[in-house]
Amino acid sequence: RIKAIESPNKDDDTQWLTYWVVYGIFSVAEFFSDIFLSWFPFYYMLKCGFLLWCMAPSPSNGAEFLYHRIIRPFFLKHEAQLDSVVKDLKDKA
Repeated sequence: RIKAIESPNKDDDTQWLTYWVVYGIFSVAEFFSDIFLSWFPFYYMLKCGFLLWCMAPSPSNGAEFLYHRIIRPFFLKHEAQLDSVVKDLKDKA
């Protein structure tokens, strides 16, 4: 990880940061839906395939696709609201 951070090429850093954003959102969603999804056949195999697709070093990288098509537009649309929620939480802490 240190070599990736210290490398002059920052494209690989962006790829992994994008993956971790997608993985974090997926983990939160899965936390609330896992009790229902685990009943589906091959759920864990599909989950593994999904995570492999998200980290694949290819032009059809799943994490970049999901980030640019779903997460980034949602974040940009609601950025002010999210900032105010974070500010309120900081003030209460």
